[in-house]
Parts: sequence; structure tokens; C-alpha cells
Amino acid sequence: MKKILLIDTSPRKGGNSEIVVETLAADLKDCDVTIFKMREKDCRPCKACATCQGKDTQMCVLKDDITALLPVIDECDAIALATPIYNQQINSQAKLFIERFYPFFHVEKKNMSNTSKQGKKAALVCSCWGSPKDVTEKYAAWTVKGFSQIGAEDTKALVLDGIPMAGAIKERADYIDQLHKLAGWLAE
Repeated sequence: MKKILLIDTSPRKGGNSEIVVETLAADLKDCDVTIFKMREKDCRPCKACATCQGKDTQMCVLKDDITALLPVIDECDAIALATPIYNQQINSQAKLFIERFYPFFHVEKKNMSNTSKQGKKAALVCSCWGSPKDVTEKYAAWTVKGFSQIGAEDTKALVLDGIPMAGAIKERADYIDQLHKLAGWLAE
């Protein structure tokens, strides 16, 4: 059974990122799915203390919910992170989450990662309104490539633009269809 981690980085309950995660989770019912909603968790920024560096397993001096999630990140087969785009970039919560990949960084290991599981799939799903789609797509594709630090070797970026309000993604059947396809890819 595939282990899949879904991250909702939006500070807004009932927003498009939450709908993305819920849609993916419903499609992944035959997988072992963990949902992590940052707005409901204690998530602290990396202190850049480097205590985690040079280790064979992941550890962090911070005692928060992301530290507790490190074993799930290590063992998952796939991860999908949903984020709104603010000022043409992923939101600060998404950035904070990605920066907490630092315990996986090991310069002497394959893909510079000390993960126990290479070959993961990673997806970044961005919802936005008003950002130039072509710019956002390039940015999202570049951002998700950085998930190699946790062992991701196959990545996808999905930009769902033109969504002006919280929950508006529900009105876009084409976007919901793209999410169903993404779920199928994550479960392969």
C-alpha cells in the first residue's frame, strides 16, 4: 500500500488548498494517506542551527509538529503540497515547510539526501488569482524540483489559476479533473 503525505499550507479553513487536499485524499482511499494541515499544527521555522546535519537519520532540535512528521516524510512514497500563491510566490507556510527539509540534506548521499526512500513522487499544487500563469508554472516546477532533498525523483507542478475566492475551485470541473489525474499519478 502506497504511503502518501498531503500538506495543506493555507491559513484559510475551507479554502482552495484544503479542497485540493480533500479531493486528493478522497481519490487516494486505497492508499495510506496522512493529511497535515499547517494552520492546525505547531510549525516553527528552521533555526539554521545545523544540528541536524551529517546525520544518517533525520532529527531536529525543534519540538514541534513538523519534527514529529519527519519519519512520515522519510517513509512516504509520494507527497503533495497545496499552497495558495501570494505575490507570485508560494505562501510563507509552504516556504516554512520546505525549509524544514533541512534534516534530509546530506551532501555525501545520493541526491544529497539521507532519506531511507529514494524515488518518491512529489507534487506542488498552486491556486491563484491574477498571477501570470506562465511565470507561476515555471516557478512551481522549479520549486518542486527542490523536493529531491527528501528523495523525490519524479515531480509535477499544477497551477490552478483564475480562482478568485475561497472554495471557487469547486466550480472548475476542469481543475477537479486535473486533481483526479494527479491522484492517480501519486498512487501509481
